[in-house]
Amino acid sequence: MQNSANHPAENWQRSIWLLLVILTPLFVNLWVEQQFEASKIWLARTLISVLAGICLLRTSQGWPTHPTKKLPPHILKLIVSLALVICLSTVLSEYGSIAFLGSLDRTNGALTQLSFLLFYVCTATQLDLKDGKLILTVAVLTAVPICLLGLAQAAGWQPLPIVSDGRSQLVTTLGRANFTGAYLALLLPLTLAVAHDGRAPWQRVSFKLLIALECIVIFLTQARGAWVAALVGVTVYLWLQKDFKPKSRYLSLAGWLTAAGAGLSFWLWQGVTSGGSIAARWTIWRAALQLLWPRLWLGYGADTLELYFPAVYPPELVYYQGRGVVTDRAHNWLIDWSLSYGVVATAIFIAIVVAVLWSNAHRFSKQPDKNQPWTAACIAVVCAHLIGNLFLFDVAATALIFWFALAFLTAPLCLQTPHHPQPDRPRSSNYLIAGTIAAVVIVAIGWFNLRPLWADVQAWRGTQALAQSQPEVALDAYTKAAAVQPFRAEYHVAAALTAAELGQFDQAGRVMEQAILLRPTDPVLFTQLASIYGRAAFENQSHQKTEQAIAAFERALELAPTVGLTARQAADFAYRTGRFSQAEQLAAQAVNLDTTDGIAFQILGWSHLQLNDPTAAQVAFAQAVRWEPNSADGYLGLATAYAEQGDFPAAKTALERSLQIDPSYPPALKLQVQLGD
Repeated sequence: MQNSANHPAENWQRSIWLLLVILTPLFVNLWVEQQFEASKIWLARTLISVLAGICLLRTSQGWPTHPTKKLPPHILKLIVSLALVICLSTVLSEYGSIAFLGSLDRTNGALTQLSFLLFYVCTATQLDLKDGKLILTVAVLTAVPICLLGLAQAAGWQPLPIVSDGRSQLVTTLGRANFTGAYLALLLPLTLAVAHDGRAPWQRVSFKLLIALECIVIFLTQARGAWVAALVGVTVYLWLQKDFKPKSRYLSLAGWLTAAGAGLSFWLWQGVTSGGSIAARWTIWRAALQLLWPRLWLGYGADTLELYFPAVYPPELVYYQGRGVVTDRAHNWLIDWSLSYGVVATAIFIAIVVAVLWSNAHRFSKQPDKNQPWTAACIAVVCAHLIGNLFLFDVAATALIFWFALAFLTAPLCLQTPHHPQPDRPRSSNYLIAGTIAAVVIVAIGWFNLRPLWADVQAWRGTQALAQSQPEVALDAYTKAAAVQPFRAEYHVAAALTAAELGQFDQAGRVMEQAILLRPTDPVLFTQLASIYGRAAFENQSHQKTEQAIAAFERALELAPTVGLTARQAADFAYRTGRFSQAEQLAAQAVNLDTTDGIAFQILGWSHLQLNDPTAAQVAFAQAVRWEPNSADGYLGLATAYAEQGDFPAAKTALERSLQIDPSYPPALKLQVQLGD
């Protein structure tokens, strides 16, 4: 039998590990709708499936000729328990398909989480120190293109035709600035280890320059969670590297934890009182915790928070993160894990991390050796990831580095068992086993990764067709995407809205109702259904469609009673259908929930005018132009309210402002004639 040191299977494994650490952070698919996270997850899951297949082949064919390694029993039991709890949570979820596959944007369902657990097991039991150093070094090198691209984007140059919902231009290949910052923060301690381990002076200097570059880009991301993660990672690494006496080490740890806790508490307090992203997270945490108790033990299922959060949505959140922003994460891994899989899974996950860190910390202090920088760096990565994710959440690139670092720390703990050569089997039996493993891997890749990829390619074709004013082609593409992935409501929604653009309202309504069947507690889908029925009602003068639109808005308001935008949309429809009293009530509800919504104030003002209350209308329009100072309609309403009260000079002043904004605005020109100008 061939010696395992030269066996191709080991080269295959090494190649998969290298591809994972290179492609996961750098890969961007420009020919799909989900250019970043979903595409990275599909690719990573494909490579992990191949890695698992190789491990099974090595075991089943008896390829290793050296002693094999197994996870320590206590860690193996925790991993199996965690996998079982995740599976049980998914099975019991009200949204099983979403909990299993994840949302389309995040794709971080149970399937992805189980894939990372599988990656951890395969890596920890197969990785040796030499390969681990090589792969971590290659991971560090991915910071070079990311940092250079980040600097280019920060300077205003966007070399890639990418689409991101991030507010910052510095999205690099990760999709958002805070994701970029979080990933680079995890690479910082690894870069320190590589610089420390460098043999030639030019190597040490080069990696020190890379450290400086990483720090600059992390700062430019303006992601405070990344700043915290970077600080924690570097501090832990330097602390572990410092030569303490045992007692001094633990005293310094206690002091460092006290200082870190105090500093973090002060920073949180400052952030909450000053508003901004920290205040938004604090508000989300308080609201999300209201959902925890009903499903405390097993959670709601992965990636389902956005379907439950509208019921507890705090109205003040709109002031921190804007209107129409969907909250699909608690931005705190403790809360996210507990809501997704329950506190049992969260406790098991914590136990796994603590078991690995404790074993390494003990070994680190008792048996110092030349590999200490790498051990220290991986411990720092784990700590930085967990602390940073108190304000963020996992993405593909950060999750991969975290699980690889944990596997690197676990590998020395694995138990070696003597190798027992496999009994001679007929060659046909070996072929059958290998063929079965290959078939399972290929089917899994095709069904769970290639099918969603193909569906998203079709969705991208639809979006391109809409941009080229070809709605018929777009509808066909979206319909194909929905056929390939029928459990994805997003594709049904895209097809429904496109059908409505073509005037095919009956088809649009049917397709949107299919989407609602997949997400029956999503208020956004009901407002979209209401808009489809509303267009049909106006274009076809259909009383039935009007009633259907009203019913859809009522259901949306039931699901999201504290979301001002939903009330505003319902108020707008009520006003346009002549139900002015209801429009007044709904608009008043909208502005009570969001006192900065100028459009809602406009609807309220016009409703007051229709109900012959120009004084109240004047107050509403004054607020409308305060929050929407470039609204010609808002100033027109203010002018109308003044005119109906007989204050013609004020009316003319407001009208002049309306015409300055839009000189050709027909209602303003009509009022100008009426006022005698």
